[in-house]
Amino acid sequence: MVQMSNIESINFFMGFNFMARYKFLFICLYGLLFCSSPILAQNILLSGKVLDVETREELVGAAIRLGNQGTTSNAKGEFMFTYNPNDTANNYLVVTYIGYENKVVPLKHVSPNTVLAIFMHPVNKLLNMTLVTAGRYEQSVKRQMVSTELIQPYLIQNKNTTNMDKLLDQIPSVNMIDGQINIRSGSGWTYGIGSRVMVLVDEMPFLTGDAGQVKWNFVPVENVQQVEVVKGASSVLYGSSALSGIVHFRTELATEKPITRFSAFTGVYSAPQRSSLVWNKNVLKQYGASGFHSFKKNNLQVAISGNYLRDEGYRMGEDDNRLRLTTNFKYTTKNKVKLGLNMGTLVSNGASFLLWESYEKGYTILDSQITTTKSVNFYADPSVQFFTGSYKHVVRGRMMYISNDITNPDPTVNQDNSSKNFYSEYQVQRFLTGLNMALTAGLVSSMNYSKSPLYSGIQESKNQALFLQVDEALTRRLNLSVGARYEYFNMNGEKESKPVFRAGANFEAAKFTFIRASFGQGYRFPSIAERYVQTNVGLLNIFPNPNLKSETGYNAELGIKQGFAIKGVKGFVDLAGFYTRYKNMIDFNLGVWKPITDPFNPFPSLGFKSLNIGETQIAGVDFSINGEGFIGKVKLQTLFGYTYTNPIMLDPNYVYAIDSVGNPYTYRNTRSDSSDVLKYRFKHLLKWDVQLSYQKWQLGYSLRYNSAIQNVDAAFVTVPLTSFIKGVSEARAANANGNFVVDMRVGYQFTKHMKLALILSNLLNAEIMTRPADLRPPRLSVIQFSYVF
Repeated sequence: MVQMSNIESINFFMGFNFMARYKFLFICLYGLLFCSSPILAQNILLSGKVLDVETREELVGAAIRLGNQGTTSNAKGEFMFTYNPNDTANNYLVVTYIGYENKVVPLKHVSPNTVLAIFMHPVNKLLNMTLVTAGRYEQSVKRQMVSTELIQPYLIQNKNTTNMDKLLDQIPSVNMIDGQINIRSGSGWTYGIGSRVMVLVDEMPFLTGDAGQVKWNFVPVENVQQVEVVKGASSVLYGSSALSGIVHFRTELATEKPITRFSAFTGVYSAPQRSSLVWNKNVLKQYGASGFHSFKKNNLQVAISGNYLRDEGYRMGEDDNRLRLTTNFKYTTKNKVKLGLNMGTLVSNGASFLLWESYEKGYTILDSQITTTKSVNFYADPSVQFFTGSYKHVVRGRMMYISNDITNPDPTVNQDNSSKNFYSEYQVQRFLTGLNMALTAGLVSSMNYSKSPLYSGIQESKNQALFLQVDEALTRRLNLSVGARYEYFNMNGEKESKPVFRAGANFEAAKFTFIRASFGQGYRFPSIAERYVQTNVGLLNIFPNPNLKSETGYNAELGIKQGFAIKGVKGFVDLAGFYTRYKNMIDFNLGVWKPITDPFNPFPSLGFKSLNIGETQIAGVDFSINGEGFIGKVKLQTLFGYTYTNPIMLDPNYVYAIDSVGNPYTYRNTRSDSSDVLKYRFKHLLKWDVQLSYQKWQLGYSLRYNSAIQNVDAAFVTVPLTSFIKGVSEARAANANGNFVVDMRVGYQFTKHMKLALILSNLLNAEIMTRPADLRPPRLSVIQFSYVF
């Protein structure tokens, strides 16, 4: 037998042309997924059905073990064995299902050919909570091989969440800068163009086709049942944008019992502490309502939700007026084929501005440069799920349409844009109970189409991918996972492809003690906007870069999760150390990117441009506590997290660009600080939410702290930009200790169905700055009425 070295093996694989690689991987998939045979005993027939004790719904994929035999329940929750009753190993049937208590069924007095009905009891323990994001099938939190956070709906509803980015800012290791999401300092601020965090809604990507960003007001807040956050590179399962993590919103499904929720609120903004910030003597208000209704009729499950918001804004000229509707349908045929269709639409009319007039007038617009956007958005997600034997098949599709009609003060600038995103995915899973193994494989295809003068006309991008992941419980305590993905991109005829890999392990060292290690590669292709955006915002321009390259990286992590029980409070403590490396990192850079034609007016040549700035490194630790329980008669729910990161440029002298007048651009000469810390990052993040419930009362606090941004673009604090964007250095000096924000909520449950709450965001009315030339909202006081029946 001839053996190849690891390097030779890699070269052997990479030597295939594109189609040959797909064929090779298909053969591997076929062999892994379809080449195995069950081992059956003989004699007496035993069959049964596994059900949820509360809903009486069939549980698909439950693991059933009898002696040395094992199987899983099928699409109807059914299973079957033949066994020898005289063998003592066959005295007990053991049934396990994630999120449920284990069930042991004695068979001593069971008659031959008996059909068993096995009712499983759900558990309500934080360590056994399940999420699907990390492995594309339900796994308990304690068995994860990467760092995760899981947020339940009580936090969403009790904080009167109107936009999901506000809630995400409370999650450990996550921070938002002007609507852009960052996990563990993986991103900075790029004005909403491109994302290194994949955002999903019910396992479907929710990034726009042109800018590759998230429209947070499009996420159906009123219907979100659970928020899952995966930290670190996850490109193997979720593709290009999952370079530094994933946020997954899972919506609520209809159950046997109909559910109706309604809430309405009204609130006012407080005057800022500094009188110079006041731009309007009137009381500025925010009000709105949301509703949710779900029901199940025979085999049809329906969930309908809606939201209306009117926000008069806290900054000059800004407002928001929007209406969102979503519907989720799921129908199960007699053959247990599940047909689904999720749809959503958003109509909004709002205005915003980018830069303040000065630090003294931080809520006043610079030179009346207000942008008004009328937006119409729609998505439809059909899906089919079915079983063939022990194989689970899922087919999903997506059509998302985004249209923005934009008006700005300069009639010569047309920023109208529209985009279409078509996405399809086929996924197959098989659980090999005898081998304690789960196999997940899939094919993905996506096409983005953009038509806009904002993005230099008509642009198209296509993406196809093939992925495979194998998860195995090697022993009762040790779980392993390996995966691979092959990505292919085509943007306007420019083609590129790349494989990525991941591996992880989880070891149960002791009771409630779980040690994990993981390594994952990441890969992100530039968005249409990053390459082709061409516009201006007041005096600032944004220039295209058609030659922008894709960025790659990897993340390594070692962590431990420890469950605890202190009297009536149970939960877990999590500690992780991580190391992330990026190559060809994409970053917005301010410079002179167009030849200067008028030496007395250089501003038409000055602006932002997306560039590959070189290699970067992010190392750090994060620590979190998640707990709930009772202290006497008081119910406690808490989520705490602290994250430290050290994001640095590895070669600050690397020349990554030459501007239009011949000046070289390096990190060293474009930073505002003498350190090599990456721009627009917080080295320290602390988050804490605690809620206490006693009889009919609820009291909750949320605390957030971030250290000051150490580095911004040097242009913000030097001439000529400081001549018209004033006060950035002054504001940074005032914000040298970072931001500390406290929210408070008090609620009273009048009846089983009716509740009234007072919610104070930014209780201390602190001045908050997360990027140059922008102040965040002052105190917002809201009264919320909710009714559930």
